[in-house]
Amino acid sequence: MTDTRTKLLSTATDLFLGKGFGVVGTAEICKSAGVSKGTFYHFFESKTDLLIHAVEQYANVFRSEFDAIAQSNVVPDKKLAALFDVPAQANRSWKASHGFAQGCLVGNMTLELGSVDDSVRRAVCDAMASWQHAIAPVIRELIIGGQIPDIDPASGAEAVITMIQGGLIMAKSQNNPELVSLLAPSALPALSGIQRATSS
Repeated sequence: MTDTRTKLLSTATDLFLGKGFGVVGTAEICKSAGVSKGTFYHFFESKTDLLIHAVEQYANVFRSEFDAIAQSNVVPDKKLAALFDVPAQANRSWKASHGFAQGCLVGNMTLELGSVDDSVRRAVCDAMASWQHAIAPVIRELIIGGQIPDIDPASGAEAVITMIQGGLIMAKSQNNPELVSLLAPSALPALSGIQRATSS
């Protein structure tokens, strides 16, 4: 049963990433996962319920990678650059398999549904908050090392996520995953700019 639920989540994630939420129906998800509609509704109340769980699982995967970077022995500025390469690599792999950059499930669903479905909006906000928590230690290391001013680590982490999501939109629009990693060198100046903006 757990394997069936996992299969539904994995299948739905791929379909939502590839086509979007609105285009994909429950029937297509069931067919692609090889399950009946009865089985689908045994695990999930609706397609939206499935999406919310898919977003949570997707976010957890990236949070684990961000956590691993934060806890590594790499110097802080290299950690910062590595954060950008996590979604960039995911898009490289997806493009190699599907022919196009997929962006980010969290970002894609924010744009598609964030303003029209409160339950989805809460799910994507929770996802980004978990990433913010994982990235904040990297910001603290940069502050301690004197590489950026003494800013609020949570605000710094939020700025990094904003840059990454912007890069993912560009990567998706131009079908070029490298555009995410290319933003990494701009992260330190951008984080320093937060302090300047606050002080002015």
